[in-house]
Amino acid sequence: MHEEVPVDPRDQLACLRGELPARVELAEGSYRGAVAAADALLADFEEACRLRSELREEPLPADQRIAWTEKLVKARDAAQTSVSALNQVESPILQV
Repeated sequence: MHEEVPVDPRDQLACLRGELPARVELAEGSYRGAVAAADALLADFEEACRLRSELREEPLPADQRIAWTEKLVKARDAAQTSVSALNQVESPILQV
């Protein structure tokens, strides 16, 4: 059988300290992308509403609007959960 060599906690800490700045940058970039996507989504829906009104088109069927709303609620819930996780990271940052 293969025995696992125990990881030296000092080596593990040094490794994490080296990786964490890149992970923070990755999270920051992801959030910037998410904000840009949300802004674009809002602009597209506002434009679609404007055009629908201008053209006097009927709204989409209720089931389609409900499905889109459900997806949006899931995305918003995931965003709120991730913000909570980010808030919890602030304290350990000061301790590392």
